[in-house]
Amino acid sequence: MRFANDTSFHLRMAALVVGSLLLEQLARKHLPNWTSPSIGVITFVLGLAWVALTAFHHGKALHERLRVAEDQLARLRAHVDALEAEQRARRSLPPMG
Repeated sequence: MRFANDTSFHLRMAALVVGSLLLEQLARKHLPNWTSPSIGVITFVLGLAWVALTAFHHGKALHERLRVAEDQLARLRAHVDALEAEQRARRSLPPMG
């Protein structure tokens, strides 16, 4: 798993797939004029491209947010280190002499 919440996502998607399969069967059984829509290869490929581009867009945005957060963390760490060094310098004993 790539992310901590992958399990819940996959469980929701599996429930949707199973639910759609059951709904399809019920529609075929109880609705006499029901026919499943057929999609062509071009429509299917365009749908997959849409999903891939959406995932790429979200991944790119997440990567940018992570890069900004890492930069902020590095600057904050440097600031904390400088403050700790200043505090140690103030607490140290004055030179004897």
